[in-house]
Amino acid sequence: MSQPNPDGRLGKVDTKALKLTAIAATMLDGFVPTTWTPLPPLDAGVRVLLGDDDQQLVATAQTQLDRTADIGSAAEAGRIYESMYPHADFVWPRLRAITEVDADYFNTSSPTTVTLADPLPGAPLGDVPISDTARASSLAQALATLHSAAPEPVADAGFPVEDPSRSQFLILERLDQAASTGRVPSSLLQHWEEEFEKVALWHFLATPIHGSLDETSVYTDQERVLALAEIGRLRVADPAIDLAAASALIDPAALPTFYDEYRNSRPRADEHVIARAELLAEFAVLDWLLEAVDSGDETAVEDAAGLLSSFNEVLFGSSADASASAEEPTSESATEPADGGDTRGVAPSSSAPAAAHAPDVEAAITETAAPDVFIPGAQPPSAPSDDDSEFDSEPGSQVRTEPTRDTDETDDGEETGRIR
Repeated sequence: MSQPNPDGRLGKVDTKALKLTAIAATMLDGFVPTTWTPLPPLDAGVRVLLGDDDQQLVATAQTQLDRTADIGSAAEAGRIYESMYPHADFVWPRLRAITEVDADYFNTSSPTTVTLADPLPGAPLGDVPISDTARASSLAQALATLHSAAPEPVADAGFPVEDPSRSQFLILERLDQAASTGRVPSSLLQHWEEEFEKVALWHFLATPIHGSLDETSVYTDQERVLALAEIGRLRVADPAIDLAAASALIDPAALPTFYDEYRNSRPRADEHVIARAELLAEFAVLDWLLEAVDSGDETAVEDAAGLLSSFNEVLFGSSADASASAEEPTSESATEPADGGDTRGVAPSSSAPAAAHAPDVEAAITETAAPDVFIPGAQPPSAPSDDDSEFDSEPGSQVRTEPTRDTDETDDGEETGRIR
């Protein structure tokens, strides 16, 4: 129940969290929660930590992102992780129950998937990049473990399989799409074309990869990586995809340690895996451009163009190419496909990191958004973001669920309390 304010009025109650609590209380036989604590939503929607006298579980209502396919495969991915990595130094989500509720329950456009899972230790990385060598090494070791398993169990379970030739084709196809926008500097396009067309670069064996690494899926304490979440995008593909995503989470000064430790922990990795990872990290800027163009957001397109121009100058030490591109017509080239000419310019949508700091667990770590990918020498421009609330980092299984303070995160408000 809500607690009275000093003026006698009842405090705000987060009705979505209460609804989620009510649903979760019916999902697992023998689990009768008596305490509940709303958690930071991350990218999921609504999250609540529930506890009874014997255990704690995290209930999640996926209201913000259409990740139903990932959720549906997360249970199977967890089973595969269990068989492939029995001695891993990190853990992963173990779903205990899953259900679906009507769209009107949470006022969403489609039915909402609700999951009940064991809480993960530590806290999501948040917006503070890994700058210490200990956690950089630990993340490298975790990825080396993931990539060293045999791909057959993943493929046999029906998860996607991407061979090297397919990976190269998809990248070159996106490069052509970006060139047709007329917004990418020609020297930058030439750089990527030359690098990604090198035959030797694609001589590797596809491996199991995590496939969805970001600031919300890597859980750490102050010393090491404890868990990897969002495992529903497990697949067999280029391990450099994970390394490129991880590079966005690591301070540039710690990247050499990360790559060296990965090499040491996975000595059989192909010799070009690091080179591909660095190129894919660069290439993420171009993906931002394509997303911005597809969305029709001209502001995002211009932001992406500025970032690509900045990156072009960092790589080549001159703005001459970008200036030349700026003189070319862009209104027509942005709508008409390229015909082999070099009407190329620049663009992707940049998302600014939020900055709500809230220490918890052993690691005083935050749970906020971070840039998707680190681009050497060229960071996305800052932009205001709606940071509705501050939460403590997600408690692990060793943390009390009894709430200690009120917060007001959403339009509904919220309150932590004891279930009656």
